[in-house]
Amino acid sequence: MSKVFSIIGLETNTGISAVGLMSGIPEAEDIQKSQLYNELVEDCGESEYITAMVKSYYYGEGKPEDATAEDLNWLKANHEFLLSEAVTHLQTKSFAILYPDQRMQMNM
Repeated sequence: MSKVFSIIGLETNTGISAVGLMSGIPEAEDIQKSQLYNELVEDCGESEYITAMVKSYYYGEGKPEDATAEDLNWLKANHEFLLSEAVTHLQTKSFAILYPDQRMQMNM
């Protein structure tokens, strides 16, 4: 099985940012439910929106499946693997999430 994961970059319009890994190819709603997003929201103060950059990748052979929490922990511990030829880029997308948590997004 091949594993699909994404590197998520979040930044508020006030300049606070965070980066993390998520399983699969997350949509705005998935990101808003994540610990990474919730921690950023706690720290962002008077931000009007949060921009999200989602870079999705896979590694391995066979039918793709979302990376598990164990897979993500391994990737975090072996971050040099992310730069290897064993990892293939799938797509990049970006959007803005309006804040406070209005559950709306704008594609960029």
